[in-house]
Amino acid sequence: MGYKRVIRKIAKFILASQPEFFVQVNVGQIQFGHTLQDKKIVVTGGGSGLGYAMAKKFVSEGAEVLISGRNEEKLSAAVKKLGERAKYIVADVCDVEHSLEFLEKAKKLLGGRIDCLVSNAGVSLHENIYTNVTVQGFDKQFNTKFRAGYFLGKAFLEMKTKEKAKGLLNSQLLYITSETGDQVYDIPYGMTNAALNSLVGAFSRRVYKEGIQVNAIAPGVTLTEMTRDYAESSDGNLYRDCASGRTFVPEEVAEVACFLLSDASRCISGEIIHCNAGNHLKAFWDESK
Repeated sequence: MGYKRVIRKIAKFILASQPEFFVQVNVGQIQFGHTLQDKKIVVTGGGSGLGYAMAKKFVSEGAEVLISGRNEEKLSAAVKKLGERAKYIVADVCDVEHSLEFLEKAKKLLGGRIDCLVSNAGVSLHENIYTNVTVQGFDKQFNTKFRAGYFLGKAFLEMKTKEKAKGLLNSQLLYITSETGDQVYDIPYGMTNAALNSLVGAFSRRVYKEGIQVNAIAPGVTLTEMTRDYAESSDGNLYRDCASGRTFVPEEVAEVACFLLSDASRCISGEIIHCNAGNHLKAFWDESK
Protein backbone atom coordinates (compact mmCIF):
# COMPACT_ATOMS: atom_id res chain seq x y z
CA MET A 1 0.00 0.00 0.00
CA GLY A 2 1.45 3.37 -1.06
CA TYR A 3 2.16 5.99 1.59
CA LYS A 4 -0.32 8.43 0.00
CA ARG A 5 -3.10 5.90 0.38
CA VAL A 6 -2.10 5.28 3.99
CA ILE A 7 -2.17 9.02 4.71
CA ARG A 8 -5.61 9.33 3.13
CA LYS A 9 -6.95 6.47 5.25
CA ILE A 10 -5.54 7.99 8.42
CA ALA A 11 -6.92 11.42 7.57
CA LYS A 12 -10.34 9.92 6.79
CA PHE A 13 -10.35 8.05 10.11
CA ILE A 14 -9.42 11.17 12.08
CA LEU A 15 -12.06 13.31 10.37
CA ALA A 16 -14.76 10.66 10.80
CA SER A 17 -14.03 10.37 14.51
CA GLN A 18 -14.40 14.09 15.17
CA PRO A 19 -17.83 15.15 16.52
CA GLU A 20 -19.78 17.74 14.57
CA PHE A 21 -20.49 19.61 17.80
CA PHE A 22 -18.67 19.69 21.13
CA VAL A 23 -20.86 19.78 24.25
CA GLN A 24 -19.59 20.14 27.80
CA VAL A 25 -21.93 19.54 30.75
CA ASN A 26 -21.60 21.05 34.21
CA VAL A 27 -23.84 19.34 36.76
CA GLY A 28 -25.66 21.75 39.06
CA GLN A 29 -26.26 20.68 42.66
CA ILE A 30 -28.62 22.00 45.30
CA GLN A 31 -27.14 23.67 48.37
CA PHE A 32 -29.79 24.58 50.89
CA GLY A 33 -29.99 28.31 51.43
CA HIS A 34 -28.05 28.97 48.23
CA THR A 35 -30.19 27.17 45.64
CA LEU A 36 -30.77 30.36 43.67
CA GLN A 37 -27.73 32.29 44.82
CA ASP A 38 -27.27 35.54 42.86
CA LYS A 39 -30.04 34.76 40.37
CA LYS A 40 -32.18 37.66 39.16
CA ILE A 41 -35.84 36.67 38.97
CA VAL A 42 -38.98 38.46 37.78
CA VAL A 43 -42.38 37.23 39.05
CA THR A 44 -45.57 38.63 37.57
CA GLY A 45 -48.56 38.75 39.88
CA GLY A 46 -46.14 38.62 42.80
CA GLY A 47 -47.95 40.82 45.30
CA SER A 48 -49.96 38.04 46.89
CA GLY A 49 -50.94 34.39 46.72
CA LEU A 50 -48.76 31.94 44.86
CA GLY A 51 -46.67 34.71 43.28
CA TYR A 52 -45.76 36.09 46.69
CA ALA A 53 -45.02 32.62 48.10
CA MET A 54 -42.62 31.94 45.22
CA ALA A 55 -40.92 35.32 45.61
CA LYS A 56 -40.46 34.66 49.33
CA LYS A 57 -38.89 31.26 48.66
CA PHE A 58 -36.60 32.64 45.95
CA VAL A 59 -35.32 35.40 48.24
CA SER A 60 -34.67 32.88 51.02
CA GLU A 61 -32.49 30.91 48.59
CA GLY A 62 -30.27 33.85 47.67
CA ALA A 63 -32.06 35.35 44.68
CA GLU A 64 -32.82 38.99 43.97
CA VAL A 65 -36.49 39.22 43.01
CA LEU A 66 -38.65 41.77 41.24
CA ILE A 67 -42.41 41.37 41.54
CA SER A 68 -45.02 43.09 39.39
CA GLY A 69 -48.73 43.75 39.44
CA ARG A 70 -51.32 46.50 39.10
CA ASN A 71 -51.83 47.30 42.79
CA GLU A 72 -48.94 49.42 44.09
CA GLU A 73 -50.14 49.29 47.69
CA LYS A 74 -50.12 45.50 47.63
CA LEU A 75 -46.72 45.34 45.91
CA SER A 76 -45.15 47.83 48.31
CA ALA A 77 -46.41 45.88 51.33
CA ALA A 78 -45.10 42.63 49.85
CA VAL A 79 -41.63 44.06 49.20
CA LYS A 80 -41.41 45.35 52.77
CA LYS A 81 -42.00 41.80 53.99
CA LEU A 82 -39.65 40.24 51.43
CA GLY A 83 -36.72 42.42 52.42
CA GLU A 84 -33.90 44.30 50.76
CA ARG A 85 -33.41 41.81 47.91
CA ALA A 86 -36.91 42.49 46.59
CA LYS A 87 -38.16 45.24 44.28
CA TYR A 88 -41.38 45.92 42.43
CA ILE A 89 -42.80 47.48 39.29
CA VAL A 90 -46.41 48.54 38.84
CA ALA A 91 -47.37 47.05 35.48
CA ASP A 92 -50.31 45.44 33.72
CA VAL A 93 -49.27 42.28 31.87
CA CYS A 94 -52.19 42.80 29.49
CA ASP A 95 -50.33 45.77 28.02
CA VAL A 96 -48.52 43.41 25.65
CA GLU A 97 -47.34 46.18 23.33
CA HIS A 98 -44.94 47.20 26.09
CA SER A 99 -43.79 43.74 27.24
CA LEU A 100 -40.20 44.35 26.17
CA GLU A 101 -40.17 47.77 27.84
CA PHE A 102 -41.36 46.14 31.05
CA LEU A 103 -38.55 43.59 30.90
CA GLU A 104 -35.95 46.25 30.12
CA LYS A 105 -37.09 48.29 33.12
CA ALA A 106 -37.00 45.20 35.34
CA LYS A 107 -33.55 44.32 34.00
CA LYS A 108 -32.26 47.77 34.92
CA LEU A 109 -33.68 47.56 38.45
CA LEU A 110 -32.07 44.13 38.86
CA GLY A 111 -28.64 45.44 37.98
CA GLY A 112 -28.59 44.72 34.26
CA ARG A 113 -29.64 41.09 34.12
CA ILE A 114 -32.73 38.85 34.27
CA ASP A 115 -32.01 35.14 34.69
CA CYS A 116 -35.52 33.84 35.22
CA LEU A 117 -39.04 34.98 34.36
CA VAL A 118 -42.01 33.47 36.19
CA SER A 119 -45.22 34.21 34.28
CA ASN A 120 -47.73 33.81 37.07
CA ALA A 121 -50.36 36.54 36.63
CA GLY A 122 -53.82 35.24 35.84
CA VAL A 123 -57.49 35.44 36.70
CA SER A 124 -60.40 33.00 36.95
CA LEU A 125 -64.03 34.07 36.98
CA HIS A 126 -65.27 30.61 38.08
CA GLU A 127 -68.20 30.49 35.62
CA ASN A 128 -68.64 26.73 36.22
CA ILE A 129 -70.41 26.09 32.87
CA TYR A 130 -70.30 27.58 29.37
CA THR A 131 -73.79 29.11 29.71
CA ASN A 132 -72.36 31.53 32.27
CA VAL A 133 -69.48 32.70 30.06
CA THR A 134 -69.68 36.25 28.68
CA VAL A 135 -67.64 37.85 25.92
CA GLN A 136 -66.17 40.30 28.41
CA GLY A 137 -65.26 37.54 30.86
CA PHE A 138 -63.78 35.39 28.10
CA ASP A 139 -61.59 38.23 26.85
CA LYS A 140 -60.48 39.22 30.35
CA GLN A 141 -59.24 35.72 31.17
CA PHE A 142 -57.57 35.04 27.83
CA ASN A 143 -55.95 38.48 27.77
CA THR A 144 -54.58 38.16 31.30
CA LYS A 145 -53.35 34.58 31.16
CA PHE A 146 -52.65 33.46 27.62
CA ARG A 147 -52.23 36.60 25.50
CA ALA A 148 -50.13 38.33 28.16
CA GLY A 149 -48.16 35.17 28.91
CA TYR A 150 -47.49 34.58 25.24
CA PHE A 151 -46.13 38.01 24.42
CA LEU A 152 -44.22 38.44 27.68
CA GLY A 153 -42.59 35.04 27.16
CA LYS A 154 -41.83 35.91 23.54
CA ALA A 155 -40.16 39.16 24.58
CA PHE A 156 -38.11 37.36 27.25
CA LEU A 157 -36.90 34.66 24.85
CA GLU A 158 -35.95 37.23 22.23
CA MET A 159 -34.05 39.21 24.87
CA LYS A 160 -32.17 36.16 26.11
CA THR A 161 -31.26 34.78 22.68
CA LYS A 162 -29.73 38.15 21.80
CA GLU A 163 -27.71 37.99 25.01
CA LYS A 164 -26.30 34.58 24.12
CA ALA A 165 -23.42 36.22 22.30
CA LYS A 166 -22.42 37.79 25.62
CA GLY A 167 -22.26 34.39 27.32
CA LEU A 168 -25.35 34.91 29.50
CA LEU A 169 -26.77 31.40 29.39
CA ASN A 170 -28.76 29.07 31.63
CA SER A 171 -31.96 31.12 31.80
CA GLN A 172 -35.42 29.88 32.72
CA LEU A 173 -38.93 30.81 31.61
CA LEU A 174 -41.48 29.30 33.98
CA TYR A 175 -45.23 29.46 33.44
CA ILE A 176 -47.74 28.86 36.21
CA THR A 177 -50.71 27.13 34.60
CA SER A 178 -53.16 24.72 36.20
CA GLU A 179 -54.29 21.11 36.28
CA THR A 180 -57.31 22.38 34.31
CA GLY A 181 -55.04 22.56 31.27
CA ASP A 182 -55.08 18.75 31.10
CA GLN A 183 -58.82 18.35 31.53
CA VAL A 184 -61.67 19.10 29.13
CA TYR A 185 -63.13 22.51 29.87
CA ASP A 186 -65.82 24.74 28.38
CA ILE A 187 -64.90 27.81 30.41
CA PRO A 188 -62.01 30.16 29.56
CA TYR A 189 -59.74 29.49 32.55
CA GLY A 190 -59.12 25.87 31.62
CA MET A 191 -58.68 26.67 27.95
CA THR A 192 -56.10 29.37 28.63
CA ASN A 193 -54.02 26.89 30.60
CA ALA A 194 -54.32 24.22 27.89
CA ALA A 195 -53.00 26.75 25.37
CA LEU A 196 -50.10 27.71 27.64
CA ASN A 197 -49.19 24.07 28.23
CA SER A 198 -48.91 23.60 24.47
CA LEU A 199 -46.82 26.76 24.17
CA VAL A 200 -44.35 25.53 26.80
CA GLY A 201 -43.35 22.51 24.73
CA ALA A 202 -43.03 24.52 21.53
CA PHE A 203 -40.99 27.32 23.12
CA SER A 204 -38.70 24.75 24.73
CA ARG A 205 -37.95 23.04 21.42
CA ARG A 206 -37.08 26.42 19.94
CA VAL A 207 -34.69 27.69 22.59
CA TYR A 208 -33.26 24.91 24.78
CA LYS A 209 -30.11 24.73 22.64
CA GLU A 210 -29.75 28.47 23.20
CA GLY A 211 -29.35 27.82 26.94
CA ILE A 212 -32.94 28.60 27.93
CA GLN A 213 -35.28 26.21 29.74
CA VAL A 214 -39.05 26.57 29.41
CA ASN A 215 -41.33 24.73 31.82
CA ALA A 216 -44.68 25.06 33.53
CA ILE A 217 -46.04 24.20 36.94
CA ALA A 218 -49.67 23.07 36.90
CA PRO A 219 -51.02 23.19 40.46
CA GLY A 220 -54.24 21.66 41.65
CA VAL A 221 -56.57 23.75 43.78
CA THR A 222 -54.20 25.83 45.91
CA LEU A 223 -55.25 28.04 48.80
CA THR A 224 -54.93 31.65 47.62
CA GLU A 225 -57.13 34.73 47.52
CA MET A 226 -58.52 33.51 44.19
CA THR A 227 -59.67 30.15 45.59
CA ARG A 228 -60.30 30.86 49.26
CA ASP A 229 -64.09 31.06 48.90
CA TYR A 230 -64.36 27.40 47.91
CA ALA A 231 -61.01 25.82 48.87
CA GLU A 232 -61.20 26.20 52.64
CA SER A 233 -64.02 25.57 55.10
CA SER A 234 -64.87 28.01 57.89
CA ASP A 235 -62.94 25.91 60.41
CA GLY A 236 -59.78 25.82 58.27
CA ASN A 237 -60.32 22.26 57.04
CA LEU A 238 -58.45 21.76 53.74
CA TYR A 239 -60.20 18.49 52.85
CA ARG A 240 -61.19 18.22 49.19
CA ASP A 241 -62.85 15.38 47.30
CA CYS A 242 -60.10 14.69 44.77
CA ALA A 243 -57.08 12.44 44.24
CA SER A 244 -55.04 14.10 46.99
CA GLY A 245 -57.93 14.38 49.43
CA ARG A 246 -56.92 17.96 50.21
CA THR A 247 -56.23 21.47 48.98
CA PHE A 248 -52.59 22.45 48.52
CA VAL A 249 -50.88 25.52 49.97
CA PRO A 250 -48.75 28.02 47.99
CA GLU A 251 -45.55 27.20 49.87
CA GLU A 252 -45.60 23.65 48.46
CA VAL A 253 -45.75 24.89 44.89
CA ALA A 254 -43.04 27.46 45.63
CA GLU A 255 -40.64 24.64 46.57
CA VAL A 256 -41.13 23.05 43.15
CA ALA A 257 -40.67 26.39 41.40
CA CYS A 258 -37.43 26.91 43.31
CA PHE A 259 -36.05 23.60 42.06
CA LEU A 260 -37.06 24.31 38.46
CA LEU A 261 -35.23 27.65 38.52
CA SER A 262 -32.12 26.12 40.08
CA ASP A 263 -29.10 24.87 38.18
CA ALA A 264 -29.97 21.34 39.31
CA SER A 265 -32.90 21.24 36.85
CA ARG A 266 -30.92 21.83 33.67
CA CYS A 267 -32.07 18.56 32.07
CA ILE A 268 -35.75 19.49 32.48
CA SER A 269 -37.39 21.55 29.76
CA GLY A 270 -40.67 21.49 27.87
CA GLU A 271 -42.36 19.85 30.85
CA ILE A 272 -45.63 20.49 32.66
CA ILE A 273 -44.92 19.64 36.31
CA HIS A 274 -48.22 18.88 38.02
CA CYS A 275 -48.50 19.77 41.68
CA ASN A 276 -51.79 18.02 42.37
CA ALA A 277 -50.97 14.45 43.44
CA GLY A 278 -52.01 13.20 40.01
CA ASN A 279 -55.53 14.59 40.16
CA HIS A 280 -55.48 15.19 36.40
CA LEU A 281 -54.97 11.47 35.75
CA LYS A 282 -57.94 9.22 35.07
CA ALA A 283 -57.71 5.93 37.00
CA PHE A 284 -59.46 2.99 35.33
CA TRP A 285 -61.29 2.05 38.54
CA ASP A 286 -62.42 5.58 39.27
CA GLU A 287 -65.84 5.75 37.64
CA SER A 288 -66.94 8.86 39.54
CA LYS A 289 -64.12 11.18 38.40
